[in-house]
Amino acid sequence: MKFPPFEYMEWAKLIPPAANNLSRSGVAAPAWDELGIDLREVALYGDHPYGYEPLLQAIAARAGTVPGNVVIAAGVSQAIFLTAAALLEPGDHVLVERPAYEPLLSVPRVLGAEISRIERRFEDGYKIDPDRLAESLTPRTKLILLTNLHNPSGTFLTREEIGALAAVAGRVGAHVFIDEVYLEFMPGPKGGTAYGMADNIIAAGSLTKAYGLAGLRCGWILTPPPLVPLFRHAVDHIFVENVFMAEQIAARIFPRLAALRLRNQAIIGPNHARVAAFMAGEPRLEWVEPYGGIIAFPRLKSSGSGDELARLLKERHQTSVVPGRFFEESRHFRLGFGAPPEILESGLKAVGRALGEL
Repeated sequence: MKFPPFEYMEWAKLIPPAANNLSRSGVAAPAWDELGIDLREVALYGDHPYGYEPLLQAIAARAGTVPGNVVIAAGVSQAIFLTAAALLEPGDHVLVERPAYEPLLSVPRVLGAEISRIERRFEDGYKIDPDRLAESLTPRTKLILLTNLHNPSGTFLTREEIGALAAVAGRVGAHVFIDEVYLEFMPGPKGGTAYGMADNIIAAGSLTKAYGLAGLRCGWILTPPPLVPLFRHAVDHIFVENVFMAEQIAARIFPRLAALRLRNQAIIGPNHARVAAFMAGEPRLEWVEPYGGIIAFPRLKSSGSGDELARLLKERHQTSVVPGRFFEESRHFRLGFGAPPEILESGLKAVGRALGEL
């Protein structure tokens, strides 16, 4: 098996940082003293055959399920790989949203699946039409891969909409996988997982984006009980078990997640308003306003590309955004607005100047 380049991730890892970094898709990491963890209480070795039990319990409690339905993963990107590895065989049919986060497309492809697309169109507010989904299903469709909040647009699928999609998928026995990493930004019932709404829904989340804890690589998959053995087989083949110390630290952080979310919302809410005001006054751009989170996906109204805009921003204005080609939309760019307010303000001014230079 040969793995093709993961173009977006290579770009994100290797591009030198800009002074105004608007390419980030997660919030800044909290200071260690905000977490209140005594590392002397964290053991180097211990029992965690398919996850550290207190961590499994914490994840399950938030999702309204039992620990046995939780599979630990090193972030949602690994959750995507585990799901595809556990459920797909060469020649199976997979439906993937477009525009899409690259692993949703590249992982099933490298595993030999046949891929069709579910269009999430700008003109439709990036919603998904269940009737159009039904037309794309075949008896060989095994998996449907979605994000909610949508990456890259930040738009939201309601529980009713997800339920309708799951019902359509169930007609051919397909499972719906939902990457919910950005849903963690949403407080209250609207931020609740879709897992459990239907027997064919698989959901994945992590602490990486909304809480700034990417270094822990704490992610999870919520899976229907009949699929648990398949996921555990995949775990045993791919990485055996996660880092025990990281699982213990993550378990101790769960009681503090609400406080971390409140801290971050104090930045995100005003920043969203800043971006909305910028977009309202910028005639060269249009967007579908994100429902929540810290990413948006503006589109250039005239000719020009997100790549060219990103190049001008980096070379002339010390500002970085993500070119839309990484999400299959060359006239777009992904804008992250979780940065400190002064950096966001400086970056938005740079975007306006660069648009005038295209």
